[in-house]
Amino acid sequence: MNRRVLLLAPLALSCARVARAADYSLGAIAITHPWVPPAVTEAAALFVGLVNNGARSERLIAASTPVAGTVIFRANDGTPLEYYDLWPKRPVELAPGRRYIALRDLKSPLALDGTFPVTLRFAAAGEITVTAVVEAGPDDDPGAPP
Repeated sequence: MNRRVLLLAPLALSCARVARAADYSLGAIAITHPWVPPAVTEAAALFVGLVNNGARSERLIAASTPVAGTVIFRANDGTPLEYYDLWPKRPVELAPGRRYIALRDLKSPLALDGTFPVTLRFAAAGEITVTAVVEAGPDDDPGAPP
């Protein structure tokens, strides 16, 4: 019995982390799993899923957070962007190796399992504050298959 508990403990911990990731909505905009890998330098990358479930296109035009002095939208190659277009029914995934939101001039390290608020501003839908979770990325999970 104790052996089963020990074998299932890593699975339970990973499920607990997934359960902490919240989903949000602002009108027709769905915002899923805002997260950041742990960071000890002055920069980090914020990842999040965005879906425009409406009939008209929308734009993510700004973001801010109290944990960073500067927030910059970045393309796949790191080029700064002014906004992210959200076309109807076409998910936008800000993820490692893809587009992301750069957090610069961090005011303190981002420790594993921490959380912090991020305000996202859309051109038509307005603003929403979401909670980003500091968690290991898929490549950092010791229990993940190679």
